[in-house]
Parts: sequence; C-alpha cells; structure tokens
Amino acid sequence: MIPPVALASHLTDQSISTIHHALRAPRRRLTVVILTHRALIHSGTENNEQISSTFESSEFTIPVRDLAREVVAIEQDIPPDNATGEEYHAVYTALTQTHLPYLDEVNAVDYLQNRKIVCPDRNLIALAVVASITSPVAQLIFSASAADLYDRSESSEDSLTDL
Repeated sequence: MIPPVALASHLTDQSISTIHHALRAPRRRLTVVILTHRALIHSGTENNEQISSTFESSEFTIPVRDLAREVVAIEQDIPPDNATGEEYHAVYTALTQTHLPYLDEVNAVDYLQNRKIVCPDRNLIALAVVASITSPVAQLIFSASAADLYDRSESSEDSLTDL
C-alpha cells in the first residue's frame, strides 16, 4: 500500500510542504473539500477517466458567491439560503482576496478573478487527499475543547487517560 502522503505527492507538481502550507488555513481546507465534492458530483463519479477529465478541464465551474454561501453555511451550521449579511461578505472577501488566489497559485483551482468563478485545476485532488487525512488531526490539535481537556495541574499520565 502506498502511504497517503506519497500518493498525494504523485498526484501533484507541488512539494508536500507547499501542499501543507496551502491547507494551513481552515477556510482553504474547507474550500478544497467543497470544490472536490462538487466536482465529483458533477462528473458523476462513474469512472476514473470521467473524474480526471473534470479536474483537467474547465467544464465545471462554481461562482464565488455560491462557494462563499456554502462556506458560511458550513461554518455557521445554517442553510445556504440563510448565508447572507456580514458573515457572507467577510467570507466572500477572504475568498476573493486571499484564499482563491493562493489556491490558484498552487494550481489547485483556476480562479478567474474577472468573472468571479472557480474551477478545479490539476492539483485539487492531491490537496483534497491531504486535507482529508490531516483535517481531523488539525482539528484535534487546534481545538479549544481538546485543549480544555488537558489540565496542566494534573500529572500528564492522568490527563492522557482522561481523554
């Protein structure tokens, strides 16, 4: 069996360090997962050739406004139709000014700034593989609730058994 990190490095033209850096921001990880999911649904996932062609062409696109609504809906645990207002505008701005240009730079997406649309690019699958493997670990490490479980006043042996 090929280790997942080695598999990801075979699927991309970017270094594994670059991939991890691209996925450092939770909103970028979420964007990668959403785009991968939407592209796989669009492709029908019936065979590998169909999936590959979806990720290698720009036949599947998503408007940034729809992507922003979906991000807000997931982050706020609300229906996408209710993802409006200040939070929507903050996410939309962060996507257009920071996250999508960075994902475009590492060839995970093709971000057409003038048209405000996004489509998968050749490295999206590699980033999605790494995101699916590392996201649970990152959530555990950086979660405030996990940190609250660790009480520094107890011995480390007791604290570990409490988890």
